[in-house]
Amino acid sequence: MLRITEEILLLILDTEQGNIRVSLPAHTRDIVIAGAVLMDLAMEDRIDTDLQQLILVNPIPLGDDFLDPTLADIANATDTHDTAYWIARTAERGEQIRQRAINRLAARGILETEGHGPVFFSRLVSRIRRYPSVDGTDMEDVHVRIMRVLFSQDIPDPRDALIVSLAASCGVFDSLLSGEERAQVRDRIDQVARLDLIGRTVAAALRQHTPSARSRKSARPHQQIPCVAGWPIAGHAFAMSRDLRIFLTRQYQRHGPIFRIKAFNRRFIVLAGPEANVFVTKAEHVHLRSNELWRDFDAATGSGRTVMSMDGPEHMRMRKVQAAGYSSKVIQNRLDDVIDITRRAIDTWPMDQAMSGFPALQRIVAEQIGLLLTSLSPQPYINDLTVFLETLLKIQVVHQWPKLMMHWPRFRQARRRVMELYAALLVAHQPENRRHRHSDFIDDLLELHRTDPQFLPETDLPVAFLGSYFAGLDTSASVCAFMLHVLLKHPELLARMTAEVDALFDRGTPTAQGLSELDVTHRIALETLRMYPIIPGLTRTVSNSFEFGGYLVPAGAQVIIGNTVAHHLPACFPHPERFDIDRYQRGRAEHRKPGAFAPFGVGRHRCLGSGFAEVQIAVTMATIVRETELVLERPHRPIDIKQMPLPHPAASFKIRQVRRRRASGTV
Repeated sequence: MLRITEEILLLILDTEQGNIRVSLPAHTRDIVIAGAVLMDLAMEDRIDTDLQQLILVNPIPLGDDFLDPTLADIANATDTHDTAYWIARTAERGEQIRQRAINRLAARGILETEGHGPVFFSRLVSRIRRYPSVDGTDMEDVHVRIMRVLFSQDIPDPRDALIVSLAASCGVFDSLLSGEERAQVRDRIDQVARLDLIGRTVAAALRQHTPSARSRKSARPHQQIPCVAGWPIAGHAFAMSRDLRIFLTRQYQRHGPIFRIKAFNRRFIVLAGPEANVFVTKAEHVHLRSNELWRDFDAATGSGRTVMSMDGPEHMRMRKVQAAGYSSKVIQNRLDDVIDITRRAIDTWPMDQAMSGFPALQRIVAEQIGLLLTSLSPQPYINDLTVFLETLLKIQVVHQWPKLMMHWPRFRQARRRVMELYAALLVAHQPENRRHRHSDFIDDLLELHRTDPQFLPETDLPVAFLGSYFAGLDTSASVCAFMLHVLLKHPELLARMTAEVDALFDRGTPTAQGLSELDVTHRIALETLRMYPIIPGLTRTVSNSFEFGGYLVPAGAQVIIGNTVAHHLPACFPHPERFDIDRYQRGRAEHRKPGAFAPFGVGRHRCLGSGFAEVQIAVTMATIVRETELVLERPHRPIDIKQMPLPHPAASFKIRQVRRRRASGTV
């Protein structure tokens, strides 16, 4: 049986948008969850309530991670308080309770989630509107049950009466029903809400709480947002191009989480630090959009829109379609192929000769993505993919190069070659060529195109197909390159990682479970992502004005979200200049602080393939460590980072293979 807390969460989820319903303010969300927790404790005979006080009946914990903390608070209290007090106290943990409930519902197959990203009903639940059996009990979806209660005169189940009472007291039905529907069932809601004493008591206490956030009228106008001094014409363009994350971090430390900057004729409001990450995670779908950033990119590729430029419901729909192809399960189920691809690449590396590290890792990552996500090797096209993507990003997205570069012969050649790859993918995914093969990322896109060509027209297919290559060439490959540099600069870390990797491989071909046990490897990867983030900032347009940091940010403004500023703040990561993998041990877990760790971005447009990438990085680097011994060509030289279009090691990052640790083809 699900908890009322879980069911009220399911009731207030907008499963089209993948988040809590927009019309429910953050304060209301926390209050309704808190009320549900108290109802659950009352149903378990742990507490009793009336309008004057809340009484502890039984202090024995339930073994429930979102009920027991409140029960412990009540048991340890030295004074008696009323229900309203405990609702307010529990509401302080509203976000934590919601996330734990979401994780539990996902584990039970009711929800599907991308970490801290969007949340949807699982495919099974969305089709049959029933939950998978829990403790032998088959339950109908709470939306269906509650609507039946409201629009019929059937005697409701006591549990459903509690949920109706709770939802009514917090205005939940204002977001679930139209005005006409609310008028139709108003009397019925009042009737059902009075059926249970506990429900009446909690509801009465809930109504005492009103949003405590400041009114917008108290927010200062955007003209008063601190303005960072810069050059007369260029503004901060050069400082931003040198290292955006360091520039934003320094301004955050001087001006706080909101400030203004400019780059030539472009002006931005910056939202930075953990405060910004928390805000964007919760409110991006209401206040921010990405269309303007990618509009020119789409036009240059002949696309009407891409998943990057989509916002709102259509973005969530496209994201949901692509989620299966980018899932970590895709790579976990084919670890042997990933290892084999990496080994074959290492076989081609020269012995005792300097080679550029980043391109070598790009080729490995591209081949893995190609065979796993598209069933086709991209090796003949890797250089063209790199030129095509980098040129477009520099011209159309970061505006570093003039549009005249679109006529550059090398770019035009790269465009032709990339379209050849697209044509090859189409041929490889014709039905007659897919017999006895598992569906992959391209198959999912083609199925969407077949069933809804208006939503995904043929003109949008090329960039949709090639998106997986674009994502990996400058993300997973960059992280692997930075991680390799770290290992070669820190022999003690390399030795620790080598020991646990050897222990894993000595047991045979690694499995997903074995890979999850690579503790040192995982922590080195996390610290690499912290110190060398590959998405240092995000550009958005304000679609609806909002208050942040005491200022009103107006609709239409261009904002930069400094999502990785928190990575360099001592308040989040003490001594942030140190490469310290112990930050991620259970006792410290510095990355778990709200808003502290966001290497893959934040909000609705957070990297869709982050789970895939994390596994890819771990298994690729583990295989390299297992197979070969490498050294830096210039061990005493700091790594040079090329910042545009995304941060990655420059060509000066060179490595040399000095010894093969394992003979080719052996485990």
